[in-house]
Amino acid sequence: MSVVPWGHEFATLAARHADRPAVGATSFADLMGRAAALAAELRRDGDVTGQPIATFLRNGVPAVWASYGLMLAAACETALNPQLADAELAHCLGLARVRRIITERASAPRLRDLGVEVLAVEDLGEAHAPVDPGWGAPADGWGKLIFTSGTTGKPKGIVHSQHGRWLANQILRAHLPFVPEPGSRMLLMTPFSHGASLLTYAFLDHGAAVELLDGVDLAQVRDLLACRAVDCVFAPPTVLAKLTAAFEGTRFDALRCIFTGTATLTPALYRKTKAMFGPVVRVTYGKSEIFNPITVLSPADCDAFYARGEHQAGVSLGWPAAGVEIAIRDQQGAPLATGAIGEIHLRARHMLLGQIDASGFQPQGDAFHATGDVGYLDPAGALHLCGRARDLIKSGGYKVYPEEIESALAGAAGEAPIAVVGMPSDYWGQVIVAVAEAPSEGWPARGAAAAAGLTRYKQPRAYLALPAFPRGGQDKLQRAKLIDALAARFRLIDGPHPRFEPV
Repeated sequence: MSVVPWGHEFATLAARHADRPAVGATSFADLMGRAAALAAELRRDGDVTGQPIATFLRNGVPAVWASYGLMLAAACETALNPQLADAELAHCLGLARVRRIITERASAPRLRDLGVEVLAVEDLGEAHAPVDPGWGAPADGWGKLIFTSGTTGKPKGIVHSQHGRWLANQILRAHLPFVPEPGSRMLLMTPFSHGASLLTYAFLDHGAAVELLDGVDLAQVRDLLACRAVDCVFAPPTVLAKLTAAFEGTRFDALRCIFTGTATLTPALYRKTKAMFGPVVRVTYGKSEIFNPITVLSPADCDAFYARGEHQAGVSLGWPAAGVEIAIRDQQGAPLATGAIGEIHLRARHMLLGQIDASGFQPQGDAFHATGDVGYLDPAGALHLCGRARDLIKSGGYKVYPEEIESALAGAAGEAPIAVVGMPSDYWGQVIVAVAEAPSEGWPARGAAAAAGLTRYKQPRAYLALPAFPRGGQDKLQRAKLIDALAARFRLIDGPHPRFEPV
């Protein structure tokens, strides 16, 4: 494929489903008409092929038509999370050399101060144009630029080609648990600048609709579920925890599938989710470097895995999607046998072109991508995730993955999230500490009781609390910043029996 025929695809979509709802009450014709008007304006201003053009939009209809408009213009969509602080925003804009950004009028002054041209959706949104079927984009051109969450330093820009973007959507559609159709509706609550957008395109391609909320509005979510207005939900574990806590004791039977990923789904949270919605949870593995899906664990396989209670050996992420290669390697890069734990390496046709860092663009080529995640392949070929290599705790000569301890502690702090980290120690190397976010009373005693079944060297030496956890994109926990926050509040009294005292 030398050209991705976005114009032909979207013109067909608009004609076929014209008056059907696409996003909220907005029809396909309206959505694509606005996208085409944006594309036409960008094309009038000159050739923007492969040029990074940013979007800085909260969840809503403009976020969707702006995304389609940038595809029609053959530009490189550079989606920025509207929750970014000024320093992070300036870093991302500078790294990608963005000169133009699409945003709400209220954000314009802030962005102009950063030296970029602002296009306000309020000025663009009333314009409509027909989609030109001849509009296309070079297959190997830059198509989408995604920024990492910055948990290991400043965010890096991950560049995907137009063909990689198109192919990823075909693979995602092929691995959906059912074929969406008009009348089906997906509920999305996480930022459109992240994984939420992928399911949007897949569902709209089939004439189904999307309900896009700007965050987890529990009252709205309850209404949508209760009146059966949606039959699918994308909800990472942090969102599932909020839903199961808020709606405890309620049963919702209308959902065909809950799509989840981005973080480990603990057995306790799976049980609560199943009790509320049924065995409808589908797990996928995704990375900024390779569009979701990388692996897929179907609802039936997911239910069977959690019924076996094998979570302490790593959580199952399912089997590779079409065209995805997985290799498990040791620290020297040598391949490991089935069942051996090592770093997960990936290769696929829909992976990144390369990445942008402070030294410029670094092409990926055909090499495997080293994920920094640790796991293993079981005899049936399914991938199991044990944790992140950088999060590995080395305490008293033992290596411990925090996710295993977190799984054992799930629910010990009530509904409060729990994280396990290693605090620097001269005596132990690192001291294992469990920390809860604004926990209910009695957390330390309940935490110690829950950890009693773990091997002794895996049991935390302290059970601490913080009012809030530092989080990045997709609500992901930032462990390095969590360690800094603990160090600012607690002082380690080191030795054979370590303890922590408030500063």
